[in-house]
Amino acid sequence: MKRTAHRAARDLVGALRRQTVRVGSDTPGVRGADWRIAVVATVNPDNTVTTEDGITVRRWECYLAPAVGDIIGITQSGGGSWGTWGRWATGPGITRSIQSGTALMSWTAASAVTAPVTFPAPFATVPRVTTNIQSGAAEVARWVSRASAVTATGFTAYMSAPAATNTTGTNIPLQWIATTL
Repeated sequence: MKRTAHRAARDLVGALRRQTVRVGSDTPGVRGADWRIAVVATVNPDNTVTTEDGITVRRWECYLAPAVGDIIGITQSGGGSWGTWGRWATGPGITRSIQSGTALMSWTAASAVTAPVTFPAPFATVPRVTTNIQSGAAEVARWVSRASAVTATGFTAYMSAPAATNTTGTNIPLQWIATTL
């Protein structure tokens, strides 16, 4: 009888240990670390964001231009600290940090020309914009370009001749890239 009672106690201890490991590995509160998806409620000046459920999360360097409404992945260390690597999905509140495109510029007998350009998606902040005249024959090959009146939703493309020489151009591609990086 002693051997059977001892064996039963040993089996019970083993079963309890296995159950504890199983529950601990399935329960984030027990194991002390976890990750999940959250929505940004506020962007704080100290390199953190606060989620809609009140968790203050430190941003990793790769999470640029955070915005309210961003859907982010957050992770918690075993010590309880929260961090986010950034956006998880596109949707309301999600903005791209780099956009590019081409504007076709046409004019007749002019030494400068402008055209409005609208970004495919608005930026969270005003981006930096760089332009390049992709091609142009004869006098147009000497023209220069730049962006002016830049906003979060677009800019004015500007091209001009190096001297006040009137030329004509048709569908001259002006490439642009805008970034908040």
